[in-house]
Amino acid sequence: MPPPTTLAIFDFDGTLFDTHESISQTIKLTFDALLPTHAPPQPEIHRLIASGAGLSDTFRALHPNPDTFTLQEETQWIEKYRALYATHGQLLIKAFPGAQELLTELKAHNVPIAIVSNKGVAAVKTALERNGLGGYVPEELIIGDKTPGAQRKPDPASFVDVLVPVLEGKFGIRVEAGEGVLVVGDTVADIQFARNIGGRSCWCRYGYGDRGACEGLKPDYVVDSLGDVVGIVKG
Repeated sequence: MPPPTTLAIFDFDGTLFDTHESISQTIKLTFDALLPTHAPPQPEIHRLIASGAGLSDTFRALHPNPDTFTLQEETQWIEKYRALYATHGQLLIKAFPGAQELLTELKAHNVPIAIVSNKGVAAVKTALERNGLGGYVPEELIIGDKTPGAQRKPDPASFVDVLVPVLEGKFGIRVEAGEGVLVVGDTVADIQFARNIGGRSCWCRYGYGDRGACEGLKPDYVVDSLGDVVGIVKG
């Protein structure tokens, strides 16, 4: 029987929300705006989404001249992407079936809910609110790519240096690394993140991660829908 869940940490893209089209389209729009002579190959976009790559790595990998892609250009591309995502990408986002029911169940069991994502916090908040899920995850427990002290998964810093102090300091909740922490995600980075913080990994097979690579890491649980996660939480 699974141990009681004391903290549920969710990935965002490909886990709670179907964002593949929004990311893919916004990448194309960014190239149309900043480098219209180059169309990044769709298979490479899919590969980068599946790997959970951040915007910096994504644009560097897709740029035709990555060796001359300066930090100033990188900043410009990321800012353009985020502006386009706010106006175009958000319209293409939708929560996966069962998201609200799962978050409601966790809340009913008084299980703290956090989101650790490569997205910006503002984009995550907007998507939650637009899809009627704004009241489930406190803003302080949404960790994005610019959150102070956070590092990209699978680095454990988002848990050790950000979530644990916030939970204890602001919410009076003491959570220690261990099997009570459940990490729900769809990529290799999520499974490795769970392992690095001593938690349990729940791999969402329906998401965007590389199936062979994720299966090879032998996650603790494999689910085909968010509804399946309810059973893990309940034990």
